[in-house]
Amino acid sequence: MVSLRVLVLPVLALLAGAISAPAAAHTAYAAGQGSVNRIEVGIDVHASVRDRCGFATDGAPSGTISQTEFDRTGFSKDFTIRLNCTSASRIAVSSLNGGLAQGETVTGYASSAPYNVELKMVADNGTNASATCSAALLKSGAGCAFGGNASTSNGLRLGAASTKANGSYLRVSAQPYTDSKPLLAGSYSDTLTITISIAP
Repeated sequence: MVSLRVLVLPVLALLAGAISAPAAAHTAYAAGQGSVNRIEVGIDVHASVRDRCGFATDGAPSGTISQTEFDRTGFSKDFTIRLNCTSASRIAVSSLNGGLAQGETVTGYASSAPYNVELKMVADNGTNASATCSAALLKSGAGCAFGGNASTSNGLRLGAASTKANGSYLRVSAQPYTDSKPLLAGSYSDTLTITISIAP
């Protein structure tokens, strides 16, 4: 019987090992491992940027004309314009005096001389808009494509964005004076005001 017990114990040990083996075969997953349910969520993100329109830095036309004896020689000078408009725009010009004028009046003499203003605007895509008006129309604000103050419905319309130095300009010019009334001696002046608006 002693030998029988010796033979039985190894058998039991083998059986115990065989029984415990399947338990060791189970896989334990760490966090983030193993089978995961995948969930997808769609989110639409919409954003917009408002149109902006104005003069670029140092892009507003400025300066003066100093022309002696303009009644005999006339004059012409261009003032560069550079816009910073990300969409279509309108630009308008108004005149303070409606011509070159001085304050004194004398019977038989004229104290105001006519001149013209040409506006040419060029977009980044190469399209352009241009027109020419007399200063007199710029004072009244009627009868000129760019007379008065710019708004969404008034002013010379440029149909595309303009953000570069594209060759836009405002030109003031006058022919030699030919009216029957001679001009009074003195200094003549006018002030032009330029406004810009976004255009639909």
